[in-house]
Amino acid sequence: MSAAVMSRLLRAPSEIAASCREDRDIRAIALASLGAIALGSAVFGGVIGSFRGREQILYAAIKVPLAMLVTLALCAPAFHALAAVLGRPWPMRSIIALVLASAGRSSLVLLAFAPVLWLLIDLGLGYHASSVAAWLAYAVAGLAALGVLVRGIGAGPGRALTAVAFMAVFFAVGGQAAWIFRPYLGRPSAKEVPFLRAREGSFSDALVRSCRSALGMYDNDARSLDPYGYQYGPDDARSLDPSGPDDARPLDPSGTPYGQENVYPYGRESGYLYGQENGAAGRGLREGQR
Repeated sequence: MSAAVMSRLLRAPSEIAASCREDRDIRAIALASLGAIALGSAVFGGVIGSFRGREQILYAAIKVPLAMLVTLALCAPAFHALAAVLGRPWPMRSIIALVLASAGRSSLVLLAFAPVLWLLIDLGLGYHASSVAAWLAYAVAGLAALGVLVRGIGAGPGRALTAVAFMAVFFAVGGQAAWIFRPYLGRPSAKEVPFLRAREGSFSDALVRSCRSALGMYDNDARSLDPYGYQYGPDDARSLDPSGPDDARPLDPSGTPYGQENVYPYGRESGYLYGQENGAAGRGLREGQR
């Protein structure tokens, strides 16, 4: 891992990009970039994990560089194909060196942000504020990476189109890879933080939901859950007591089935569904039992 190459990554990205494009010093650039990724992104991941502490520090220190390497592995073939189609038939090794250099530069930027973020977390920065601070650092690091990619395209026709195509692929793949490898911080309310969170849609889905929520538009499921986690709703003629089978008709406290026409839910505590015709009686029985 060459300190001189790392210095060039930060101070002279145009020279690094030109070397990759012209197939010069490829090996030295690739090795230094891999070292920068391993060091910078792992340290930054460990700092993020320090919000939760314990094993989450190790988890995040592994997942941040892993997400970055997965992004590079998927982007390099796409960049090679796009460059060839848009009039820049570069060899694959030049593309690999270029994407490694861009990721190495972004990792060094993350390394620079790591002490500041660690200090803020140590001073008691909250969960949501820490998440925003981490994503701002990622955004700045992503811009640093794009600086190398765009400079590596070089002059000539189709430069702007190639740059837009590279950026679209980079952000789409990078965002989805980061989404798959969640969580990084770990919610304070969670008793245990898994290495990987269960799949919950995609990065684009979450982005759309976040934008809608910011505008005050919330996507609520027509069926809500009672305190036991069972579904009930006005469109469902049957609701379940937690101990009942899936196809059981709802029963009132005396054991009499309620009708299934014009029903709507009462009694959140039990999960019973009371009918509109005898809802008042059902409510009276429930209240009499309290």
